[in-house]
Amino acid sequence: MKRFSSTFVLLLLALLPTAALADTATVGDLEFNSYSTGFNDFTVNNFTGTNNLMGAFPVADDVSFDNIVLTATESDSTVLTFNLGDLAPVPGTAVSPTFSSSINFTQVVFTATLIPSTFTLTDSTTFMANPSLTFTLTPTTSGQTIAPPGPYLVAGQDFGVLNAVSLSPTPEPSTFILSAFGLLGIFTMIRARKFLYFHRS
Repeated sequence: MKRFSSTFVLLLLALLPTAALADTATVGDLEFNSYSTGFNDFTVNNFTGTNNLMGAFPVADDVSFDNIVLTATESDSTVLTFNLGDLAPVPGTAVSPTFSSSINFTQVVFTATLIPSTFTLTDSTTFMANPSLTFTLTPTTSGQTIAPPGPYLVAGQDFGVLNAVSLSPTPEPSTFILSAFGLLGIFTMIRARKFLYFHRS
């Protein structure tokens, strides 16, 4: 019985990493790009539905980013605001007006509204998202791995992933399986202890 308990515990520990909450869905990205010599821009990509790159991104339905606003803070605390309007999966990309590459930015805040906010994922599940889509790109939140982060964003390197956040995270199927195994294990251990207790007397 001891060997069974140890094996069962090891099996549970092996399954633990698969237990997760489906609390976000990647819908796009925000990039700080070098537009041309002496000029940079911010680019927003919508990777949903018809632009999910053949399933590489998880959203199967077309979702629009409405009323996109980028608020970029310069090193001297000056704030630039870019209103990019609405962005559907087609054309899939919105670009800010260009600005001088001599401007150093400490952060850029992205805000938009997801329309619709309930959509189907590529695994056929339904995802209910908070309609407010927000992300703050800083040197430390950037997904770039080329160089250690400095005090300012680096054009051509810094980018961030835009994730829709679930209104009510739903346990994935593996979470239910893990819970079932856990309850079965507890039940088995209790029964085994009772059996041993009554047969020792």
